Amino acid sequence: MKTGLREKLKWLRKPDSTPATADNTRATEPDRPGWFIPQKAESLLATPLRRQLMKIIWQRTSVSAALFAELYQTPVARFAVLAQQLPASEYHHHAYPGGLLDHTLEVMAFAAKLRQRHLLPAGAAPEDQAREAEAWTAGILYAALLHDAGKLAIDMEVTTGENQLWYPWQGAPAGPYRLKYRKGREYALHPVAGCLLATRILPDSALNWLAQYPELMASFLYCISGQYERAGVPGEVVQEADRASVAQYMGASAGSVLDNPQPSLAKQILTALRELMHTRYRLNNPQSGSDGWLTADALWLVSKATADNVRAWLLQQGVTSVPDSNIRLFDEMQSLGLIIPTTEGKAIWTCDIQATGGWSPGRPLTLLRVSPERIWPDADGRPPVFDGRVSPLSSVPEQPQACGDAPAMSPVDPGTGTGGDLLSELTLSLFSGTDDHTAPQASMTPPSGSEEKHIAGDGLLTVVPAETESQPPPVTEVNPPVPASITPPVAACSGQNFTDWLREGLLTRKILINDRLARVHMVEGMLFLVSPEIFKLYVQSTTGSTGDEWMLAQKAFQKLGLHHRGVNNINIHTCQIRGPRRNSRVKGYLLTSPEQIFGESIPEDNPYLSVLEEGSGTAT
Repeated sequence: MKTGLREKLKWLRKPDSTPATADNTRATEPDRPGWFIPQKAESLLATPLRRQLMKIIWQRTSVSAALFAELYQTPVARFAVLAQQLPASEYHHHAYPGGLLDHTLEVMAFAAKLRQRHLLPAGAAPEDQAREAEAWTAGILYAALLHDAGKLAIDMEVTTGENQLWYPWQGAPAGPYRLKYRKGREYALHPVAGCLLATRILPDSALNWLAQYPELMASFLYCISGQYERAGVPGEVVQEADRASVAQYMGASAGSVLDNPQPSLAKQILTALRELMHTRYRLNNPQSGSDGWLTADALWLVSKATADNVRAWLLQQGVTSVPDSNIRLFDEMQSLGLIIPTTEGKAIWTCDIQATGGWSPGRPLTLLRVSPERIWPDADGRPPVFDGRVSPLSSVPEQPQACGDAPAMSPVDPGTGTGGDLLSELTLSLFSGTDDHTAPQASMTPPSGSEEKHIAGDGLLTVVPAETESQPPPVTEVNPPVPASITPPVAACSGQNFTDWLREGLLTRKILINDRLARVHMVEGMLFLVSPEIFKLYVQSTTGSTGDEWMLAQKAFQKLGLHHRGVNNINIHTCQIRGPRRNSRVKGYLLTSPEQIFGESIPEDNPYLSVLEEGSGTAT
């Protein structure tokens, strides 16, 4: 006799001591700026965006309304009264009041979509998979709900009106509260702390349900403890959903817009600068080089290193709209008001630096000048000023202008909403039949006029030159050490580093495969790497550089001997792309042993690609 899900849960339930919502709210507004009034779950979840996300989650879970209320609405309500108006991050994604709740619901919605690609538990008999399907769906969504809950306990310091610290295991704040982020917090700790709140957020009946399936329970516990690498498919789904929400907020996917408008390029660059300042950059070193120097009225940043690091950080977040050229990036930053120009209206300052203790780089540096208020809105959060002087020189080198004037763009308030019909259309487009869950990448077909360089069988470069962009006059510059989190170009030229990056990117789906925009495809059982685009993406993603370092990475990869050599020892092969209206061709490397990259989970071939026979021009 088949037992329904509701009947199965009846004997698992027992009285639950955790309240679903908090009644400790006040209707009046706080008298002091920066303070928030606690709200009930019903009010917190009543925004159009959150209602729509809950609707999408319900549609993806395929349970009745009554069962959805018990299994999903109750845990979400409990989380909402803890998250209140707290942001998801200090400067990065969803960094606005209520951002943590928005981000969490987005991750749940993405996870509900991604879960449908998997038959779980993997390898089980079909009848077992059918019987356990809803439990595995719930386990994944519960893990998504808790994935950032640890931030409430680890990253934030919440103070109540009685000047008492509030902790999430105490329940909803009893009165007005304010927030500040803990300095020197350990960023890797909050994923581990999610397990602290599991029993407060999830009903006992839900935990009893998951516990009936040991494999599922183990995976769930690994997820909420931050051990995603041991969590199997649920861990992969939650991580991918998290990245999708972050990339969407950062403006990486125009087709995946939700209620919050896409941030402008100005906000994306400003977010990158703030993140670099708080997590990677070293300022004001009095005895050797630094990434920058903070004075009383300006933050001075080494120009080229900053441009490369900003570009690399944005690419790592899935943002592809950042200019490839440093010249254009500087012009964008200047036109967007992110940097202070010289008296001649140029972006680059040439300065002498002298520490009080005697250290000096020995030559002028080319720097960007940023207002400290843009990086640290709270003056109390700024580091001490540089013990020395930064002196702009009167002679400023001529800076070439980028082609075309970039229009000024204003930062967008992330809390701004859209109309109801548009909201529904955009939100539902997130979860359409297509699987556009990865940030878009440049087309695999090189644009007309771009240079195309390949390494021939003898290791020499064959170059088809394109129109080159004007370069600024040489200025002597001392570059500080590049932060460890952004690999320097020398390391980027390692063939093993490239294959490790490729393997990790494909595993985590940061790198597209078999897509119209992808640089990686499966064709006739072989892995096809579009060249040189895949190597350019690698160098830009790891170093931020847009120069010719990709050629060294390509040559280093070729020396590994993983690729297939054709007639006359050629390295580069041509594939034909069959489109709906016309055919085109693309060049790259063929790897005859894709298991070296994918392991046992080798994707299917791209049906639109075929390898051209060498010398014949016909597809095999």
